Amino acid sequence: MMTLFGTDLFFPFDYNIDESEQLYRYKTSRFAAGCLLAYAVFRYLFSYKASPSLAIVLNFGVFYLIGGLFFGFRDEIDLIDMKHLLLVAFLVVLIWFELRQRTKEDAGRFRRDHF
Repeated sequence: MMTLFGTDLFFPFDYNIDESEQLYRYKTSRFAAGCLLAYAVFRYLFSYKASPSLAIVLNFGVFYLIGGLFFGFRDEIDLIDMKHLLLVAFLVVLIWFELRQRTKEDAGRFRRDHF
């Protein structure tokens, strides 16, 4: 639908960004998705359990930040074009606090494994 109207929508909701910033965000997203896939498979194979869904989102955010900083400084992207990483970092911190809170709440309860 956005293509029909000629408007490009990118995370975090910037309209009509230039081509170099589009390529930067594509590379960053591809790097984060590849690292997340490798991490999830490695974790599943060697610990014999999957990560919780919120932890997967947290890990994607961490890999996105790492890739964003790496590609931003390697390709000499202006800092103003990397401003979306601040929002991603804020969301990663919020998710991290949520996971820590859930761990503390679940620690004292009796949990039964229904495998």
